This record gives sequence, structure tokens and C-alpha cells, in this order.
Amino acid sequence: MPSRHFLRRSVASLFLVTALGTPGTAQPAAQQSAGALSTLDSVVSAELKRTGTPGAQVAVVVGGRVVYNKGFGTADIESGSPVTADMLFRVGSVSKMFTTALLTTLADEGKLDLQQPIGRIVPTLSGRVAQVTTHQLMTHNAGWLDNAVAYGRHDDLALGEQLRVVTDTMFFTAPGRVYSYSNPGFSMAGFIGEVVGGKPFGTLIQERILAPVGMTRSTFRPLMAAAWPMSQGHLKASPSAAAVVVRPVTDNVAQWPAGFLFSSAGELARFAIALMNGGMLEGKQVLPARAVEWMTTGYVRLPGREDDGTKYGYGLVIGTMNGTRLVQHGGSINGFDADVLMLPDKQFAVITTDNLSGASLSRIAPAAMKLALGLESTPNTPPAESAFTSGDKAALIGRYAMGSTSVTIAEREGVLVFRQGGGEFPLLKFGARRIGVRPPGAPGPTLLVTVMADDGKVGYLHQGGRSLARQP
Repeated sequence: MPSRHFLRRSVASLFLVTALGTPGTAQPAAQQSAGALSTLDSVVSAELKRTGTPGAQVAVVVGGRVVYNKGFGTADIESGSPVTADMLFRVGSVSKMFTTALLTTLADEGKLDLQQPIGRIVPTLSGRVAQVTTHQLMTHNAGWLDNAVAYGRHDDLALGEQLRVVTDTMFFTAPGRVYSYSNPGFSMAGFIGEVVGGKPFGTLIQERILAPVGMTRSTFRPLMAAAWPMSQGHLKASPSAAAVVVRPVTDNVAQWPAGFLFSSAGELARFAIALMNGGMLEGKQVLPARAVEWMTTGYVRLPGREDDGTKYGYGLVIGTMNGTRLVQHGGSINGFDADVLMLPDKQFAVITTDNLSGASLSRIAPAAMKLALGLESTPNTPPAESAFTSGDKAALIGRYAMGSTSVTIAEREGVLVFRQGGGEFPLLKFGARRIGVRPPGAPGPTLLVTVMADDGKVGYLHQGGRSLARQP
């Protein structure tokens, strides 16, 4: 996988060039759920086979207790060692909720104003960068581009030395205009925490978040993780290719806050329980209640999700599922995927980790919800195509870019076409705000959401969490 896109599955993946507690004494209801979940084993095994994934972990929380926590498959295809429930996996952008837990904890203590321009905290910053707020960084609303780098330095000084010299070249649009996922934005947020907290980011997370929650093995530090049993990450060159081990192990301290945590499904379940209980875990206040409230409040609407009210909070997507409040975030990093899905009002959570990039074990969480709660997930309705109007054409035609990613919508022989790189595809319309293309051999269309500007033209194209801004 190209290093530029090492942190992928946040709310989806980037444009066409890429793929947008420990168990307690269970109460009777939890015991019943645990019994019902016994058939989840076969679902997980089938998902590994369907996707060609070597191994995975699954933890399920019911009634605020971990009732299911298991490892499946192989941790390393070369050694054949089995996945265990407590083995460490990399969890990608799931790390972001730990970064925001640190920042909101510091804010709760009065040490950080989340609405204050970051230039007041890091005086070496200047220009527009200095005026961005920590709130904007944590909600992907700062107008920053996304250019994650998988490999870099391994020392604690790397985060500060790279982030304190960020310039206005980081912007692809003005702050506050549109939601667009930015790993560098979260790296800067983590550096703000480091400055305010007075210690290296990895140390602060360990002391202030992981230790209180009882996540005894979880860490950002590879040499600490290596002291525990851990899975290797795997990649495939194509869906039909054999998986290979990722070498070298991905690491870049300058982007730890965006997605480099080592953890396990079971330890992530402890954090999920605390988030669903206002920071309480096993009778103790392990996270400040106000910090948890700030984290789990939705602030910025996701393009294309205006109708259902889904918003991005601090390192978490806040929405609803079948009328029930949903709090969720996924993540990917070279060789690994992870997902944390919570239904706080039902004290229910499903956590999955796997060791194959892009595995998308999408059938596990719906199966767990059905088995434990009797909830059916709502299937996505295939979009219906419609015809472009002359007004649509006038609004859409133009070039859109975010960093080095650029696309063009043009008219050729009366037909709108979508151009990216050397490819050109007929542009399709799906309802009022969605357009898309259908590349040859693809199982379905790739959809993009249009975001209107004040002049009546499309100001942004949005897909996979990222936005491209219309260029002059």
C-alpha cells in the first residue's frame, strides 16, 4: 500500500485512486447474550475466509460488560502462530479517540482552551496556521489537506520538530468551510497536547489515558509493544494475490496522534465501556465525565449525511442506527484494520481488529447486534440514476483538488465526464447531491457528494471522508 494513504478507514477511503473491560461477573441478561453470541464464531471464521484475512480479534460488550472476547486465525502467515485474545494489533485511526481523550482531559483541567488559536500555544507558528483552533483540528474542519506518511523518525522529539514549523501550505481550503479528514490535523492536535501536558505525547497517553482505563498492554511505543505477543500486519497486491508480511514495521512518531496505537479488541472494549458510561469503569471515574461528553458530541456535519444528522465529534462519528444513538470510528494502517462501534443507550459495543489491510470484515458487527440485541442493520439502498440538467452542468464543470489529488469535470460531446490521472469516465447523477462514475469491472458506482458554495456552484467534491475544493 502506498505510504501516503497508510491511515485509511476513518469514515471511508480516499478518491478513485485508493480503496472513503475485562469480563466481569455477568448478569442473567449478559449471560443470555453470551450464549447467543456463541454462533458468532462461525460468522468470524466465514469473514476471514471470504476476505482472505489471516487473523482477527472480536470483542462484544453487552450491558456494559465484555461477554465475548476471542482471537481467530493466524497472527503471522510465516510462523503460523494463532491469534490470541490479548495479542496486540495496530489499530490505525481508532487511535484518534485516544488523542482526543487526552486533549479533552487537559481542557477539563483548565489547561487548554479548545477554541483558542493554536499560535498562542505554539509561538513558532505564524500566518493562517496560527489561527486554527484545536477544536477545528479534532473535527477535521480546519481546511487542512491529508498527506499521511507511514515511515519516519522514532524519537519523541520528532512530533514537535515537525509540527512547530508547519506553514500555510497545509491548507487546501479555508477553515470552517467543509469536513475533510486530515491526519496531519490530528498530529498537530497531539502536539498541542504534548506542549500543554509538558511530556512527550506517548508518555502522556500512557499515563493519562491508557493506565487509568486499565489498558496495560496498549501503547504507541513499538519497543514496548514488542515485549508482548503481537500480530504482524499483512498486505495483498490484489484481492486474488497471496498475503505478505509488512516489512519494515510501520512507524512515524511525528504522526502517532493520527493512528499508530498498538492495542487489542479486549483492551479497546474497556475504553468503549468507559466512553458509554461517562468515564466510569468498574466503579471508578477513569476519564473525566465532561471530557467524555465533549468527545461524544457531534459538531461538524458529514457531507451527504445531512438528512440523518450524522456528525463528527472529537475522534468519533456520532449518528444513529435504527433509531439508536451510534458512536463509531474505524481505522487502517499498513497491514491492519480496526473498528469500534458503540450503542451507548444499549450499553452495547462491537470491536474488531484484523491483520490485513482493507479486509473489511463488514458482516461481524451486524451479526453481533442481531445475536445479542435482536437488531437488524438497515441495508444500503442502491442509488437510482437520474439525468443531468443544464443547471447541473454549469454548477459542476471545473477542476477540484486537495493537495496532489486533482480531478476535473468537463463536457465532451454534450456528455459530462470525470477525469483523474489518465482516466476518463462518463459522469453519472444519483439524486440531488450525489454524482459518480462506474469504472469498468467495478461491482458498482463510486459515489461522490457535492457540497454547494455560496455562488450556486459546487464548491467541493467529497468522497471517503475527504473533500476536494473547486479551483479558480
